[in-house]
Amino acid sequence: MFGNTLLIVNPQAQSGRARHAYQETADLLKSITNITRGHYFEVIETAHPLDAVIITHELGENFDTIFALGGDGLVHEVVNGLMQIEEEKRPTLGVFPAGQGNDFARSLNLPLNPLKMLGKLANLEKKTIDIGKVNDTYFCETLSFGVDAAIALETMERRKRTNKTGTILYIESGFNQIKNHLNAISAQITIDGKAYDDLTFYTFAVQNGQTYGGGFKICPQTKLDDGMLDICYAAPPLSKLAAVRLFMKAKDGKHIHDPHIHFLAGKDIKITFKDIVSAQVDGEPIPAYEYDISLIPEALTVLKLEDETR
Repeated sequence: MFGNTLLIVNPQAQSGRARHAYQETADLLKSITNITRGHYFEVIETAHPLDAVIITHELGENFDTIFALGGDGLVHEVVNGLMQIEEEKRPTLGVFPAGQGNDFARSLNLPLNPLKMLGKLANLEKKTIDIGKVNDTYFCETLSFGVDAAIALETMERRKRTNKTGTILYIESGFNQIKNHLNAISAQITIDGKAYDDLTFYTFAVQNGQTYGGGFKICPQTKLDDGMLDICYAAPPLSKLAAVRLFMKAKDGKHIHDPHIHFLAGKDIKITFKDIVSAQVDGEPIPAYEYDISLIPEALTVLKLEDETR
């Protein structure tokens, strides 16, 4: 079904949730690997940050399909490994969501539980999607700056510190950042050659997928294969109370008609800040003064579900 298959597991995802699903997932994938046709199956656990980048890059050409069992952080690493492989040799990516946010899995219409995914394997379809690139890093879902990036990074820190999980962590971080750090920032921005000088905003999200923060629909109309990166930014002035209301509306994509919210789109984006600001890519910090962002169309084949309810 999937040819030569590699399962990369982050056993620490969502406080060990991935480890609980590991054996059942591995057993089923192994059982459906067609040994009679010479196909093989292998499992590798990550132990350190960036392990999955190295594993995927060095071993990927030997496999037809690579599954990531973990959260968005693991998927981000696997994607960065895959994108270092020549396009014609690049394996298909599959995801068993076992993390905190699972935003990329949401964009693929996957069940947000790795064990529920086992019952959906026969329904998976191959789809070619676009991939974003910022400086030397690839991203499959999100890149953001300002308050929303600070919220994402604080959520990661809270998770590590408290060992708690759930969207509530993102909401708690959001309230804290809005209460204590609602500061507008300015940047020099160029989108497909059009300059936006001293654009001022609280948040600036560049999306390949619809969501970030565990399902916050920041760009509800975005598609992984539409050939564009979608941008949503929040412009001042905003009171703290108005910012909280806007933040909560974004959970269900109901912020889009607010007068402070603006949308743009492009394939080639350049952003320059005078100072280092909060910035995240697929949930990972990416500090810099300058960001060179581009879209790579039809870059990666993934396994997704069509029109499924989770």
